[in-house]
Amino acid sequence: MAFDFRNLVSKYSKSITVEEETGGYFDHEDGGKWKPATKTWETMASVFNLSAQDIRGYAIQYGEGGSFTREDIRIYIHEDLTIGARVTYKSNTYTVSSAIDHSDHAYGLRLYIARKVKKREFMQSSPKGEEDTEVDNDGHGEY
Repeated sequence: MAFDFRNLVSKYSKSITVEEETGGYFDHEDGGKWKPATKTWETMASVFNLSAQDIRGYAIQYGEGGSFTREDIRIYIHEDLTIGARVTYKSNTYTVSSAIDHSDHAYGLRLYIARKVKKREFMQSSPKGEEDTEVDNDGHGEY
């Protein structure tokens, strides 16, 4: 038996912008730098910061030795997102890092965990190649 959470997710949904890499090429005229091709769209999703219980109680870990913080988010959505996709929500950028597919039990519901991108990380991956900065998305001088 599958549950239908579409109305609940819709009730708490906010607009997010998703940017996914769809391919790309190496630009030999620009020193062989990778030039990604991207697809960007707006959609609706329920977005929540990770709670202390998410971080400690379930011991969510980010990759090898890393960890999530309360600045990172959970995204509940009825669409597929790609791991590595960039999500912009409330002027902050996040990278989708893991997915939990609940579609077998909840009519297509998916949960994604996304890590907040520090401005330094964003600038390093910027196609314009701007210089690094020590400031995060909120304008604070901390990582």
